[in-house]
Amino acid sequence: MNRQLQFCCLIFSIILSVIQPSYAATQPPTIKDIAETEQKIETLVAGENSSKIDYKPGKTPLSTLLAIREAAINKDWIEAGKYIDMRYVSKEIQDIGAGELIRQLSIVWNQQNTIDLASASNEEAGHNNDNLPTYRDLLGVIETSHGKVSVYLQRVPDKNGSKIWKISNATVKHIPVLWNEFGYSEKIEELASYLPEFKLINMNNWQFVSFVILIIGAWFFTSILKRIAPFIFRETEGNGPVFVHFFGQSMRMFLFFMIIDYGSHYLGLSLNAKVWIASGTLKYFAVAYLLLGCIELFTSLYLAKIDKNSAAIIRPIMTTFKIITVIFMLLSWFESAGYNIATILTGLGIGSLAIALAAQKTLENVFGAFTLYIAKPIKPGDFCKFGNVIGTVEEIGLRSTRIRKLNRSVVHVPNSVFSSKELENYAEIDRRHYNRQFRFRLDTSSDQLRQLLIRLRDLLLVHERVLPTAARARFEEIERDAFVVVVNCYVDTKSIVAFKAVAEDLNLYILDIIIDLGIEWAIPQQQVLMGRAASTNENLAVEAKANMDALREENKLPFPDFSDDDVTERTNTLGYPREGTLQGKKSLDIGKLAVGDIYDEAVEELDAGRT
Repeated sequence: MNRQLQFCCLIFSIILSVIQPSYAATQPPTIKDIAETEQKIETLVAGENSSKIDYKPGKTPLSTLLAIREAAINKDWIEAGKYIDMRYVSKEIQDIGAGELIRQLSIVWNQQNTIDLASASNEEAGHNNDNLPTYRDLLGVIETSHGKVSVYLQRVPDKNGSKIWKISNATVKHIPVLWNEFGYSEKIEELASYLPEFKLINMNNWQFVSFVILIIGAWFFTSILKRIAPFIFRETEGNGPVFVHFFGQSMRMFLFFMIIDYGSHYLGLSLNAKVWIASGTLKYFAVAYLLLGCIELFTSLYLAKIDKNSAAIIRPIMTTFKIITVIFMLLSWFESAGYNIATILTGLGIGSLAIALAAQKTLENVFGAFTLYIAKPIKPGDFCKFGNVIGTVEEIGLRSTRIRKLNRSVVHVPNSVFSSKELENYAEIDRRHYNRQFRFRLDTSSDQLRQLLIRLRDLLLVHERVLPTAARARFEEIERDAFVVVVNCYVDTKSIVAFKAVAEDLNLYILDIIIDLGIEWAIPQQQVLMGRAASTNENLAVEAKANMDALREENKLPFPDFSDDDVTERTNTLGYPREGTLQGKKSLDIGKLAVGDIYDEAVEELDAGRT
């Protein structure tokens, strides 16, 4: 238990260490923000609201940004360099060249920002309410290790003596410093020149190639964990394969995504690519794999402690927890992407009404499975009767319960039906009920019936497998064609097989008693008697009367029940199985039970009195 608690704490700390930084740092633009910005840019570029936009390059801040954007798309950095202010900058910066400077600024800018063209002013004077000089507009801010660097647009004179909007020289002087921190090395630039020019998922050619190499390297590196896990847990008794699977699969995938997430930060990705790859998406994948693996791990550890019959319902519950985990992680990702979860859930609540109605039966079956597991009217392995179906429960799934019938065919009963109707569980029987009716001919004398009842009650009293609860033998009915004697008792066994054996033993004892007393069965029939009908053996009837008279004279007739002394003396004195069988026990002679002993004692006392 202590090891499991320590392991839970370790997993919880890992998850916190993964998730916490995303909340501690300043939140970057989300996927939703980027998508909305791109949509605005496409709207402006496509010419929507074109009557309000002056596309003359440099006349307004917006026209300058559109001109730089178009030149950057065409890789025409010389043209884009016309829109940076090179006045009053150092010779070292001028030697770099305007085209190279605007290229470097574009790369650094794209790593942290996007240009929101919709917020750029389309007036020649720019924004007048931004607390900046009238000739300057703020484009954005770049975060560096030394502080923030503001990127300004500034209205400066051009060669023709008019005014034009350009990247401010106050920003240009910081470009070399920004490039040293966020730019690409010479080797990277050289690699990019050798590769074909392309751009995939907002990544340049060398970035995409490096990202693929990072994925392959992370996959092979984490495969080491899968190989060493069997050696680490080889001495773990019983649960070794469970931990090997967890560390070889779930923990490996967790490390795989975390390595990719960590390595992608060194690729200098643009913000458009970063929001999809390096801004939490990979972490959500990593945490999801880890949580799903933990669910499987603890489920396997729990299943190892319980019986196999209870395992059938645990796996559907595990699947349900996995589904809930995936939904939770998906909603969390949507929230981090900038989407309002309340809006999503509201949309799902309205839009999923039809789905809920369509899945009504499925949900009923799922809740039925939980009802069966919590209430536990049955469990796998129980023998039960449901309607006309009799068999053994093999599995309780999320949708249905599987029953193996006596003829070995399989019936699948929906859980919603199975949990809502009458169910008879034979496995819960604590004792087996023995109840038999015996019908005797109407010419049987009352003393014969008394002697029979005494012998039957004595049998129930002395038999060691018969419980005293509700053990009785009664003369209950006088019908038109028979006397009815009912024998009722409970046998101390749950097994139907053992009960059949005890019932057989009781039946044979009862048959011996009936034959010994010479009582005839009442056979249902209709017949025409020509002459006198056969009657009961008169000698046995006379003997029965003599026995009963002797008991009456001594007031020892055991009706309606035996005396307490007789019960104490004779209880469980008849062994089971009976003497003479392979497993037999030596016990009383059933032919001399009760009536014979009592009769002999009564006769001896009468003779002594006469003497």
